[in-house]
Amino acid sequence: MAAKKKDFTAANMDRVYSAIADATAEPETQEAQQVSEAAYTDEQMQAFKEAGKTQGRKGAKAIRFNMAFPPSVYEYITTMARIRGESVTKFTQFVFEQSMKDNAELYEQAKTFAKSFK
Repeated sequence: MAAKKKDFTAANMDRVYSAIADATAEPETQEAQQVSEAAYTDEQMQAFKEAGKTQGRKGAKAIRFNMAFPPSVYEYITTMARIRGESVTKFTQFVFEQSMKDNAELYEQAKTFAKSFK
């Protein structure tokens, strides 16, 4: 026995259509428009990048690159990050920042040397 098909032609769908229209409408408040059109200054962008707070900010993207490690180094990084209660990214940033402090003079010399070729 075949199931009877229901007839929805007489159903009032106005409520559904208005809900869809409301959900897809542009924000009407001026404050909402200002937030979506916010333009950040270069200083603000740099501060967001340095703090690692770029998510959700239009035009503020963190610099990313892929890195490959041998298993022993990977294990060290993940273990030390867990011990410190940090993400792997935060831990590797800490390691690089320590290296930057330890080699600040050499780094400045290298930048000066590199500029001499331009």
